[in-house]
Amino acid sequence: MEIDETRWHEIQALASSRDRSAPKAVVVAVNSVIDTSVSAAVWSSMDTTQSTTAWSSWVVTERSVGHVLIKYKKAEYDEREERQQELMPSSWSVWVRPLADIVGLRYGAFYTDQDKPTVFDPADPITVIFSDGGVRIPAGPIPIDQRAEVSRIIRALREGVNF
Repeated sequence: MEIDETRWHEIQALASSRDRSAPKAVVVAVNSVIDTSVSAAVWSSMDTTQSTTAWSSWVVTERSVGHVLIKYKKAEYDEREERQQELMPSSWSVWVRPLADIVGLRYGAFYTDQDKPTVFDPADPITVIFSDGGVRIPAGPIPIDQRAEVSRIIRALREGVNF
C-alpha cells in the first residue's frame, strides 16, 4: 500500500490522540480500514502503563466499521518516540466489517456536555450487534474528555445502518 504525503497527514491526524501523534504502524492500519472511503468518523486513543503503550482506533466509514489495536513494549510510545527509536509493535490487530452486517445498536446514558448545555454525549459504551455476536466500543468506561469523539461514532453508525 502506498500512502502519499497529503494522505499520510490526513490519516495521522485521525489516528492520533488529543495530545500525541500516532506512530507509523497505527497510521498504516487506520488507513487500511478507511481505504478509499470518502468520509470517516474516527475515535483514537492511547493508553500507557509503566512499560507498554496501546493505540486504539475505532473507525466508521460510509460502508464499514473497524477497529485497530496496536501495542508496543514501551511506555508513552508515539510518533516523537518513534523518531528517536523505532520499535516493531508487540501485537497488532485490525478488523473491518460491512455496516450491512449490523443488526442492532445498544447504548446507555447520555450526559450534558459541561461547556455546552444543549450537547449530549454518551456516558456508556456502545454495543454494535452483528448476527454472529457483538462488540463494545470501547471495552471499558468512556473517558469524560473523549465522549464527543464517541458521540461522532454513534452518529456515523446511525447514519450508516438502514434501521
